Amino acid sequence: MDSEIRLLPMTEKMYHEYFMEYQNDPDLYIDKNAFEPYVYNEEKVNSYIRKQAELGRKTFAIMYGDEMVGELIIKNISEHESAVLGIALRNEKYKDRGFGTKAEQLAVHYVFDELDIPVLYADTILSNTRSQHVLEKVGFRFFKEEGNFRYYRIERK
Repeated sequence: MDSEIRLLPMTEKMYHEYFMEYQNDPDLYIDKNAFEPYVYNEEKVNSYIRKQAELGRKTFAIMYGDEMVGELIIKNISEHESAVLGIALRNEKYKDRGFGTKAEQLAVHYVFDELDIPVLYADTILSNTRSQHVLEKVGFRFFKEEGNFRYYRIERK
């Protein structure tokens, strides 16, 4: 499976395909009462795409063969200093299959080697133990808990 996971720069068309099958994960809500199922909306997706570009984020589709399984974002990029990793899998069908782990490994190498950034951060809500496990498996180290979040970092060796 590992050799089939790759990251491709996200295009507008890919974003629309991604969000047409995207499902919100109720486990990722701090306030479980705020959870609402995701409903695709072309204008909201277009607005999201514009926001990613305006913020200077590097956005990638996580690909398993020809199938898009998730979105990976490198954000808060400070050249030659640090960046923050964000990841979301498309829906439950793609979770617990190693896709996130491999995508995060690829992202770490990309940030360290291609962007020449020595420190990568990530965070999760306290209840997202699945994401915390993956971050630690990839080599991120927990460094603080604040409010409803746990914060992690990995440094280039």
